[in-house]
Amino acid sequence: MKILYLTSWYPTKKNPTVGIFIKEHAKAIHLAGNELVVIAILIETSKSLFNKKVLDYIDENGIRTIEIQLSSQFKDILYHLIPIQYFICKQTYNNLFSKNFSPDIIHSNVIFPAGIIGSWLANDLKKPHVITEHWSRINGLLRKPILSNWAKIAYKNASKIVPVSRFLQNRISNLIPEIEEIKFSVVGNIVDSSTFKYKKKTNLDNTIQFCAIATWANKKVADKLPELFIEALSKVQTNENRHLKLIMIGGGDKVEELKLLCEKNNLDTEFTGYLDKTQIAEHLQKSNFFVHASTVETFGVVTAEALLCGTPVICSNVGALPELVNDSNGVLCENILECWVNGLNRIIKYEFNTQEIAENVSNKFSTEEIGKQITSIYRELT
Repeated sequence: MKILYLTSWYPTKKNPTVGIFIKEHAKAIHLAGNELVVIAILIETSKSLFNKKVLDYIDENGIRTIEIQLSSQFKDILYHLIPIQYFICKQTYNNLFSKNFSPDIIHSNVIFPAGIIGSWLANDLKKPHVITEHWSRINGLLRKPILSNWAKIAYKNASKIVPVSRFLQNRISNLIPEIEEIKFSVVGNIVDSSTFKYKKKTNLDNTIQFCAIATWANKKVADKLPELFIEALSKVQTNENRHLKLIMIGGGDKVEELKLLCEKNNLDTEFTGYLDKTQIAEHLQKSNFFVHASTVETFGVVTAEALLCGTPVICSNVGALPELVNDSNGVLCENILECWVNGLNRIIKYEFNTQEIAENVSNKFSTEEIGKQITSIYRELT
């Protein structure tokens, strides 16, 4: 099938990690035998009033990719001017490949702005429209009068809505209850099972090693709560005969603050900074437990990566995490210090079958499996 794949989040040379999960879906769709063309509408800040640049290339996965790079000193205004983005997108489509590429399906990623643009384009071309949803902050969009109306119409007119978790489906349904349940098909994100794989753990002498992974950043509304598990580990350590060690993977402007907190709590912590996937997998394979305190998770890729390595997880009972974590592979905690202390005491005393943990997740979120699931949705619509 021929798929026109629209997104406003996509990796570039300048920002190689932005929207990487969307690119991984694109790769899966391509490898499943579909002919895919990506249009990525990317908006950046610049000193100019307005500038447009279009790049047309074949990426490393063999996918034709059109980057529409828009920049302006009024980036936020431009980002909300969806009719202008749509006009440029439609113009690019007509100029570059409309004569030799007629898509069977328009597939957009994230409702704002790509999902709205995709809805308008699908209506113009009289094609089915699929929206994959990764975004947890839809409620904020629905408080903006004009954008809310466009978003609701796009969701209602979509042939299929594909949230990456049941949690996200429920959020959309609660916010827009008139959408029929039959329109939803949950398809998760891709987890690299060739890199994150089971390796038998070698117990460190008298040491319990924990691993945490995130971008440790200061934000107006916190989405990660490392202070919670740092303080909880410190309290558990006072009554534990074994030594506790914490590996903190990732960068961000909060790292120095977290280092001071660990020193204050006498917690043996190693801050690694940014690591590639292979290095992260090695730490997860060596660690006894993975810790993840957060306020919202639309899927939980790092949690799934830990489970693929056979590493039990202790995490917040939020978002999609209960869809991944249960009594057989970890502990869910409310975001209260006492709950985390109790959870840590439980998890270090429980004997998990680490190989079984890995086997239960293996291939569930592989490139091949996700590609099959999305292609099956396409076939329903053609």
